[in-house]
Amino acid sequence: MSKQETPKKSVEKSSISRRDFLKIGSAVAAAGATSSIALPKIGFPNFIRQQKMELDLLTWFWTEPGRGDAWRAMIQKFHESQNDIHINESGYGENDYFQQILIQARSGRIDGDLFTQTPDGFLRLMRAGHTISLEDVVKNAGVTLSKAQDMLRKDGEVNGLDIVTVRFGLVYNKAMFDAAGVGEPTDIDSWVEIASTLTNRPDQFGIYSPHLASEPFTVWFILQQWAVLFDGIWAEGQTPLLNSEPVINGLKLFKTMYDNAMPQGTDVGTANQMMASSRIAQNMVVSAAVNQWKTNTEDPELYNNLRSAQPFWPGGKGITRIHPICVNANTEPEKQEAAKVFLSWLYQQENYQELLERCLDVIPAIEGGIRPEYRETLTWADGYDATEAITVPEVLGDFVLFNDELGQVVVPHFEEILAGAVSVEDAMAQAQAEAEQLAERVFSA
Repeated sequence: MSKQETPKKSVEKSSISRRDFLKIGSAVAAAGATSSIALPKIGFPNFIRQQKMELDLLTWFWTEPGRGDAWRAMIQKFHESQNDIHINESGYGENDYFQQILIQARSGRIDGDLFTQTPDGFLRLMRAGHTISLEDVVKNAGVTLSKAQDMLRKDGEVNGLDIVTVRFGLVYNKAMFDAAGVGEPTDIDSWVEIASTLTNRPDQFGIYSPHLASEPFTVWFILQQWAVLFDGIWAEGQTPLLNSEPVINGLKLFKTMYDNAMPQGTDVGTANQMMASSRIAQNMVVSAAVNQWKTNTEDPELYNNLRSAQPFWPGGKGITRIHPICVNANTEPEKQEAAKVFLSWLYQQENYQELLERCLDVIPAIEGGIRPEYRETLTWADGYDATEAITVPEVLGDFVLFNDELGQVVVPHFEEILAGAVSVEDAMAQAQAEAEQLAERVFSA
């Protein structure tokens, strides 16, 4: 029956109560526990709704190679399991997404019914009241969350569900290493030497890391790890540490690699293609990046040749980032409950495992979230597993709530360093002064 043909009486009863939706979600979870492939259809009474509930999922995943396909496959599976809820794609690329979300949040409403976020972005949005409790989702899904998700809690209740945890490490092409007669680095000096040995401009480069001013989010996202390579952090509490010795050493190391072994002026997309065609040998990057090279047409053997180095840098730490999916606190109550039905389905163990495996992720968010048989196939993941986790709040201190603003201070001065216009020490001294002014402004507000 079309919307125009629906009698008035039916329209008046077209909304569904929170209690009814939660009952439906519980039923879905219970049914799913007995199914190894697909869930039974969700049977909404005819008087409840004459058309599907449309939900917008706001994320940058749609533009991410590998991960976007994984999410589309899982959402298609959800659509096939029931007839009443439809998930629509919405969002932006990663270099625009986070700024757009902040703009929307300041205006009072985020566009999506569900949205994904970075750990720092989530904490900021949760603090501002843009998330809701998802404790009933966890109960309906029948799973136990990892201890790491405690950072996603407000007043003791989880407000976001981790759908990808990534860790920084050094991924490399073993075939290129073997051809050059080099092995894994054993310390920072040997790493610089190996990267230089693997460089033969303009056809081959020893390493890549984002560095273009036109990709500020990605630059700042990965640059944070370079200070951690010297067991450093960027801030402690409300005190920025941009001119501290570990930060200085990390940026000097980046500059050395940039001068000697990187394809200068190369954007991330082009660099990914160059790595796919075995023209870049190493990448200091999060574990999730490997997915984009699994179904690789440039070099079909690349994925089998990928490895991650055992941590050789001081402290052996890698930033570990939890990315949650949230339900928008400012969307309609009926849509909130429909979103919870979807998340209850997604977080059931078998569905969660399938998402994790399709995304080539290695750090589960729930107990039993990773199958040993799957983990054994990931020959590239050993170095990531061996790296000690350090969280984003530990790296950024209270600036975790103002990560974008701190990045806007650091990245322009970093670009000056790469251009050779100023020394690392002078650039970071100026950045430190600006960060201290930022602290006065944001923490006194």
